[in-house]
Amino acid sequence: QRVGEASFPQGGRVMTVGELVVIPVFDGVSSEDPTEFYRVSHDDGEQRGFRSEDWVPFSDLLSADGNLDHAYGGYVVRTAERVVLIDTGVGPGQIGPFGPSQRVIRGGALLESLSGLGIDPGEITDVVFTHLHPDHYGWAVEDDGELFPNAVFRCHALDWDHFVVRPGSALSGFSATLPALADRLETWDGDGPILPGIDARLAPGHTPGSTILVLSSGTDRALLLGDVVHCPVELLDDEWASLGDVDAALARRTKVALARELEDSGVPAAGGHFPGLRFGRLLQGQGGRQWVV
Repeated sequence: QRVGEASFPQGGRVMTVGELVVIPVFDGVSSEDPTEFYRVSHDDGEQRGFRSEDWVPFSDLLSADGNLDHAYGGYVVRTAERVVLIDTGVGPGQIGPFGPSQRVIRGGALLESLSGLGIDPGEITDVVFTHLHPDHYGWAVEDDGELFPNAVFRCHALDWDHFVVRPGSALSGFSATLPALADRLETWDGDGPILPGIDARLAPGHTPGSTILVLSSGTDRALLLGDVVHCPVELLDDEWASLGDVDAALARRTKVALARELEDSGVPAAGGHFPGLRFGRLLQGQGGRQWVV
């Protein structure tokens, strides 16, 4: 078995997928009230949640103080010929305030994290976005895209259309910096290979072009989930869902199908905000599914 993890000095864990090396790169971590982010949804549209008692069965996913650790950043994937950065975190500043709680998201650590890994931004050959929300492209648009001077930027065409093309001159504040990437942007519009060892698979709902990235080498596979799920709790119970989906019903169907796949296959997976950006496996357990890291 060549899919494995090893400790890494910067606090993340190196994941090997055959010949691929996958390294979490942190931009920031926030410890926040878990009742702010998730809801319990049903097919009939009823929603509830935002209560501490809803988290009691899933308390092992919370920190000792009962908060949820949300990670921000991305993953470096090293192949034989490329250094690929998948998502770039929040950026040097902050996003927000937004939402009923006037939440503010802060990053700022990505460059230091890359430096600690011995990676210069000029070495990055490709920047791949799982979707075009600002906590995933923040550093990419810094200095009008010149922070990664030798990189090709890549995203699903549906997201570029939704956030940049169709809004036109009425771009929201969140999207206004994205056109700076256009001259070096390549989009994909179907499932399949986008780089050696990295395949894209449409997983819509959170955004129109929300994408799961399938990493493969030889017979080994692992999945980077982007924001298809924000916390493993959404994989443990089909009724749980996060906020901020463009199409909540579609996002739920996508997530339920993903949970079935992960449960059946045992393939390791990591989400864009999972604690520690750590990979885990969804396993069948007595009384329900279990998330094992």
